[in-house]
Amino acid sequence: MFELFAVGLEMQKRMIDVQMRGVEAARDMVEAAQRQVEGGMSAVQANESGMSAMQKWMSLWGLRS
Repeated sequence: MFELFAVGLEMQKRMIDVQMRGVEAARDMVEAAQRQVEGGMSAVQANESGMSAMQKWMSLWGLRS
């Protein structure tokens, strides 16, 4: 009977380990998505800065945008 109990506990431990790996994988995916969002926001800011610089340059030379 104790062996059956030990087997049951071992199975529960393995299931918990598998679930924890799933949680860790989900956390890693969320962190990767956050990094992608931050990278996208940086690209948008760089694009806006480039457009602003071009508009200033065109204004400097009397061109209209």
